[in-house]
Amino acid sequence: MTKKRFWTLSNSFATLLLIVGTVVALWALATSFGTITSVDAVVTAAGLWLVGVIFLHPAPISVLIPVIGLVSLGAGYASYYSSPHSLLGALIAVVITALIVSYGLSLRKTIRQRHSKWY
Repeated sequence: MTKKRFWTLSNSFATLLLIVGTVVALWALATSFGTITSVDAVVTAAGLWLVGVIFLHPAPISVLIPVIGLVSLGAGYASYYSSPHSLLGALIAVVITALIVSYGLSLRKTIRQRHSKWY
C-alpha cells in the first residue's frame, strides 16, 4: 500500500487560498475595523476560506472546524456592520451560516463517498 502525498496541486492551491484569506481578513480588521471596506474584505476572505476547504482533499477536522467558525464569524461581522448594528441579526447570521456550511461540507463528503460506490 502506498502512502498518499499531501502536497498535491489541489492541496497546495487550497493552502494558498487559506493563507491569502487569512492575510486579507487580518489586514482589513487591523487597518479599517467596522467600515464597509473591512466588511467587503472579510466576506472575500470567507469566500477564499470556503473555496480553500473545498479544494483540500482530504480536509482534516483540525482545519474544517476552524474554517467553519471563521466563515460564520465573518458572516456575523458583515451582518453587524452592514445593518443598523443588530447584535441579534449578527448572531442569527453566525448560526445559520455555520449550519449551512457544515451541512454543505458534509453533504459534499457524502456525495463523494457514494460516488465511489457507483462504479
